[in-house]
Amino acid sequence: VPPAKFVETVKETGATIVGLSGFLTLAYDPMKETVAALKDAGLDVKIMIGGAPVTGEFAKEIGADAYASNAASAVDKGKELLGL
Repeated sequence: VPPAKFVETVKETGATIVGLSGFLTLAYDPMKETVAALKDAGLDVKIMIGGAPVTGEFAKEIGADAYASNAASAVDKGKELLGL
């Protein structure tokens, strides 16, 4: 999905969290571009990333707000990000 589509969809829906998942290291550059596009658009949205090759360090490197290693921890992290 192109980064502009994420920006457009967040604007249309008012989403407060965007989740990105990658299953190969090929997803690294698109994730980085999407995080940058969301931040450049000035949107008030939290960005979470995960997936097999993804790490917490990579999340920090690209400016994501959170990393989760699995779906259950992603739910917990999402609640934490929203203050729930």
